[in-house]
Amino acid sequence: MARDTELQTQKKHEIVAYFNKLSTVMDLGVKKYTIAYCTAATAQKFYLRPKTVEAYIYR
Repeated sequence: MARDTELQTQKKHEIVAYFNKLSTVMDLGVKKYTIAYCTAATAQKFYLRPKTVEAYIYR
């Protein structure tokens, strides 16, 4: 059975939105989290490998 492309795009948007939410957190005018931390936290939340998250974000 083929994958549902609509569900795949929805999953990608949720992953990218969570990553962007983490990466825009500011504390005293400075970014609070590094890109590596944001990638790792996003991967852990969605049960993915960090490489997969990077593929979603940087495409």
